[in-house]
Amino acid sequence: MPAQDIDPAVLETNWLDVAGYVSTTRKDTYAFIDPTKADLTGKSVFITGASKGIGKATAISFATAGCSKILLAARSDLANVEAAVKDAAKKANRPQPLVHALKVDVTSEDSVRTAAETAAGLLNGTLDVLVSNAGYLEEWKPIAESNPSQWWRTWEVNIKGTFLAAHYFLPMLLKSQTKTILNVSSGGAHVMFPGASGYQTSKFALCRLTEFMDKEYRQQGLVAIVLHPGGVKTELAFNMPSDKHSVLTDTAELAADTLVWLSNERRDWLSGRFMTVNWDMGELEQKKQDIVERNLFKFRVLT
Repeated sequence: MPAQDIDPAVLETNWLDVAGYVSTTRKDTYAFIDPTKADLTGKSVFITGASKGIGKATAISFATAGCSKILLAARSDLANVEAAVKDAAKKANRPQPLVHALKVDVTSEDSVRTAAETAAGLLNGTLDVLVSNAGYLEEWKPIAESNPSQWWRTWEVNIKGTFLAAHYFLPMLLKSQTKTILNVSSGGAHVMFPGASGYQTSKFALCRLTEFMDKEYRQQGLVAIVLHPGGVKTELAFNMPSDKHSVLTDTAELAADTLVWLSNERRDWLSGRFMTVNWDMGELEQKKQDIVERNLFKFRVLT
């Protein structure tokens, strides 16, 4: 794409370098991350924001991969997701998983704590994978014209919600073999579109929060990864101004199947780092040594 056709908010950051670190760009799922090739038998996952979009697709992919226990969390009804998850397992010739829906407000400490207590009972006190996918995006307006309560709501869902999930579910994660947290951020963490100060700063902060999870619990075996889920036509994404909708060209299955791939085995070399599902995961694996040696994909100030 010619430079004159790229948004200046992108050109003034290094997002193009980040996105281009792996030469092959993926827009839809592909053979290397096919969930039918994964084996999550005996594993458990807790997914926030599971009622639609990427969260729903993720639950279906985990079922396709044979995940044995799938817990779904959202504020809205999850009956259709439960049915879709069970159907996905059946179509993939996998054993029917335990599927349990919980009504959860990720911004409420009481709600998340109660969900964790329920999950502990269902999972015998052990959780393999936590997918923090719940998100919020306010109407884009310059700071002085924005709605303060809506601006702060973005931070409550994207940061407080992710923090509360980690806070209450970490004890269960650390008792498992997989010990994996997958936090859904955004490429928006790396750019600055005027009007998006709530969403993009919260997704920026989520990357550093994930670094803290890695820093504080790496010695206990935690793997914490933060990722851009691609540009997907979700209800949340359509809250962006209409002139930005042209970037929504990726499928939810790309993100969902990548999350399964990240969960199929421990990816210690990615812990504490940002990644994007648009990278080809096969090529990314070949760059493992470079990523670790240069300590890439963490927020740093260059001098």
